[in-house]
Amino acid sequence: MRLSGILLIVNTLLLVVIWVFAGIKYAGLPEIIPTHFDIHGNVDGESGKATIWFLPCIAAFIHLLFIGIKDPNSPLLNVPKSFRNEKTLKLYLFALELPVMILFLDIIVESIRVAEGKQTELSDAVFFILGLLFAVIGIGLIKSLRDSKRKSND
Repeated sequence: MRLSGILLIVNTLLLVVIWVFAGIKYAGLPEIIPTHFDIHGNVDGESGKATIWFLPCIAAFIHLLFIGIKDPNSPLLNVPKSFRNEKTLKLYLFALELPVMILFLDIIVESIRVAEGKQTELSDAVFFILGLLFAVIGIGLIKSLRDSKRKSND
């Protein structure tokens, strides 16, 4: 099995965990839950508990969008030319999706923990996950620059 296939399975499992966790915890949530946090992780916005479904919906949309991208030469894709083949594009997209799914899961778990009073603010895990996302983007950028440099030297 190719790495992109493994990433697809992991991303799909993370999406299922996001939905299941939100579903299990929904009934026990207070009517008002935290929905926004400042840079320090403190709650600075609250909404009704139904807004807990917003992040799982966005996660599902992103997942379906990345799965649905079939044409690596689509002008709507803003990826380097060296990524414009199906194998490399799927690997890059699913690698980008992984930290996004982890981020959504972490935010939902921590938001629910704050709503339940088990935590007072978001942890610093969000910053580490964002670092992972930027690392994936950076690796893709470096690969793209190497490929373009190699082609210009040929």
